[in-house]
Amino acid sequence: MRALAVLVAAAALVAACAATKKPVVPADQLWKEGNQAFQDEAWELAVERYKALLDQHPFDANAEEAELKIAQAHYLAHRYAEAIAAFGDFERMHPTSPNLALVEYHLGMSYLEQSSTSDRDQQSATNALTYFRNLTDRFPTSPWAEKARLRVRECRESLARHETDVAAWYLRHRNLLAAEARLRGLLREYPETDATAEALHTFAEFYAGRNEKDEVRLALATLARHHPDGPLAAEARERLGRTTDDVDGPDPLPLLVARLEAMASQSDRQNVPVVVSAYPNQPPTTKPALSPY
Repeated sequence: MRALAVLVAAAALVAACAATKKPVVPADQLWKEGNQAFQDEAWELAVERYKALLDQHPFDANAEEAELKIAQAHYLAHRYAEAIAAFGDFERMHPTSPNLALVEYHLGMSYLEQSSTSDRDQQSATNALTYFRNLTDRFPTSPWAEKARLRVRECRESLARHETDVAAWYLRHRNLLAAEARLRGLLREYPETDATAEALHTFAEFYAGRNEKDEVRLALATLARHHPDGPLAAEARERLGRTTDDVDGPDPLPLLVARLEAMASQSDRQNVPVVVSAYPNQPPTTKPALSPY
């Protein structure tokens, strides 16, 4: 009797589990509902339907595309952290997929969309730049590669703008040593950017106020040489006068970098103020520092 009771209890438990288990929805129906929700921009419902398809029919012919659409739905819904995770999972699960260029581009965009203003941390822009460069290197003929090249320029401009703003902040606070260190970085890493052109113009003005004629000449010549069509080039050429050797002769950029390096240890460029941050909303401190980072 005891054994019979155990069997009856087990049968009842199985029956209860079967009664509460969700019915399996046909794969075609889940795929159709997911696509309709996606088309209607009902992103949360689309993700729910695609996930149901993957849970109930993991080997369905549309499973791989459903994984991709989940990532795209997160991206289009501006849920960038979820999109990064989903696109990353897709890339790991399908390393030979023909959609990898699309995935790399949207990974870059997911980071770029999270980037902030130039006075804040630029890690998102740095991460985005990595993905866009990876895309152009791995898939140079992909339709996504041309878009990625434009985004590379955008990321580089953003990163250069950050450095330019920090350099200008240091100049305003009379920390010339730190400011010139930022200018050297700009000239080495982002010489082609508009932000670097503006930095050169700013430093030329600053050097003129200090009556440092060689530095003024090199800054203006570098500006005119590397940004000939920019809005500041004409002014730079005019200030240089009729002599074109500074612009048309040897490249002034490495000469300016060498000059900045030579001046790095001069005592008149080590006036460190009582501040630590380039960010205006952060309180000052009594500890001097060369960099806010």
